[in-house]
Amino acid sequence: MTSAIASNGAFNGASSEASDEENEAAGEDSISVLLVDDDPDIRSELREYLAAHGFAISEAADRRSALQQFSANKFDLVVLDLWIGKDNGFDFLREIRQTHSTPCIMVTAHGEATDKVVGLELGADDYVVKPVNLRELLARIRALLRRSTPGGGGSGRGGAAKSNVGGDPSGNGWHFDPVRRNLLSPEGELVPLTTAECDLLIELVAHEGRPQTREDLCRRVFNRAWQPYDRSLDSIVVKLRRKLEPNPDHPMVIKTIRGKGYLFTGFPTEQ
Repeated sequence: MTSAIASNGAFNGASSEASDEENEAAGEDSISVLLVDDDPDIRSELREYLAAHGFAISEAADRRSALQQFSANKFDLVVLDLWIGKDNGFDFLREIRQTHSTPCIMVTAHGEATDKVVGLELGADDYVVKPVNLRELLARIRALLRRSTPGGGGSGRGGAAKSNVGGDPSGNGWHFDPVRRNLLSPEGELVPLTTAECDLLIELVAHEGRPQTREDLCRRVFNRAWQPYDRSLDSIVVKLRRKLEPNPDHPMVIKTIRGKGYLFTGFPTEQ
């Protein structure tokens, strides 16, 4: 990770923010974060800033040590630089996604839209760009943790989506449980979903039959504004269609509304 801590709203402001956010920090003292970055100075600033807000921080400077830390400990969230020494952060993310759905925020170079899309496709849940604004990073961490914790509040998805959406007691239909974040196929098989895929599906199901704009979906799922060049939402839709649609080339479950966004029509009654 190249030198990139934003001076505006960055570490020097930690002490002044601490008193304003004391109540929030008090609830974060049990939240563990794995910080993966090859730059010791940046790790130090991020560690001190996040620790000041109540997080328990562990560090890794390369892929090998990151995997060792991840295997030996249980983390609530990972902050992962795209480049960690000679290693690629994508490789670390790909490995942990084989067995874990731990929320992950990637750090990417400014304007590298391709890196963002690839990271999201591999299972990253959000990203920040260099130079890293620490206050923005803190806000994204909190938002992601709210989205990833059942009943954690956030956008209120726990109340918007029913706990047995698409369920069929006979076992002949899809069963989606947004509280447990499980999707079962009509055959009763668990369909693996990344955190981002599940978050998007929750939003689509909660607004079944009502078109949702890309702007609204990006804000509720990624906690950021949609940009015309940002294809991350579309990439996740493509992946969901491969898992849900009888014919992904002619989608009927998640329809594209030209010039607007997407429409969830309901789970298919048959494959």
